[in-house]
Amino acid sequence: MNYSISDVARRAGVSTATVSRVMNNKTNGVSSSTRERVLAIMEEMNYRPSQLARSIALNHSNIIGVIIPDVSNLFYPQMLRGIDDYLNTRGYSMMLFNSDSDPEREKKQLLSMVDNRVDGVILCSGVSNEAFLKEYRTYGMPLALIGRTFDSAYADCSIIGDNEQGMYDSASLMLSHGHKRILYLDGTAGAAGPIYRLRGYRHALQDGGVTPDEGLILRGEFSIQFGYDMVLSLLDEGKEFTAIVSGSDLVAIGAIKALRSRGIRVPEDIEVMGFDNIELSEIFEPKLSTVSKPHYEIASQAAKMLISTIENEELPIRRMTVASTLILRDTTR
Repeated sequence: MNYSISDVARRAGVSTATVSRVMNNKTNGVSSSTRERVLAIMEEMNYRPSQLARSIALNHSNIIGVIIPDVSNLFYPQMLRGIDDYLNTRGYSMMLFNSDSDPEREKKQLLSMVDNRVDGVILCSGVSNEAFLKEYRTYGMPLALIGRTFDSAYADCSIIGDNEQGMYDSASLMLSHGHKRILYLDGTAGAAGPIYRLRGYRHALQDGGVTPDEGLILRGEFSIQFGYDMVLSLLDEGKEFTAIVSGSDLVAIGAIKALRSRGIRVPEDIEVMGFDNIELSEIFEPKLSTVSKPHYEIASQAAKMLISTIENEELPIRRMTVASTLILRDTTR
């Protein structure tokens, strides 16, 4: 049965206010014997208070809402772990949503968090939603952004990996190996990461004295299938390239599968660089050279910054950019 606070009070022979004080660990007006009796009856009845009701009454839920594009994307597990581990140290729980990089879906999810009285939101999706976030701030909901250079003016804090410099370094490595026909593969064109990574790619080629071939710049989705399909399509068209830089390890792995299906050796014939350094990049054969960002630490820091905002703690840094590093394995020479 779903018992109410009134049922507990009736069984214990006390008022609902007394039961409420016991649940909220308030000692004023409650004797130790009464507290023990109420707690014993709550356990006997398997009573669990309504979290939403308590949130409304206390204006505090100890729940943080988290929005990511797609939990099935292997880029996100370490980030979610970083958020959850830090929240646990502070007595908070996580409510998770998938946005599919859809601003309208994201809007509904953000409003749902207001309805559910979460204490704050961590937004990881990379698509811009400036008009709505400007309106959303009127709800007074503390907001942290991860990997999202857009809309930062409407957030209390934000943290990003340096996508532009990371891709600049990746493309520069290929240029230093003598490559001039460098294929660029990345995910959602309108997302923050691909926008800044493409800038890094263009700047690297420009500094290397190479004019980018627009036919070698392809963006679509962060998936193995996308990388596989695009490389096969280019090979079928007879498009020439001697190296691949990607904005995603998953896309890079798909590209390698396509190359190997046509008997093209990696890295002897074509070198490949991924991006993100997800766990699969080291398990996949050949082990993937990639650009590494500390996803766990970035996410944990975002959670820390958000909780500091909620708890009115001192927050000396509200905007943070974390450097990327090259991890060279078996897909580069």
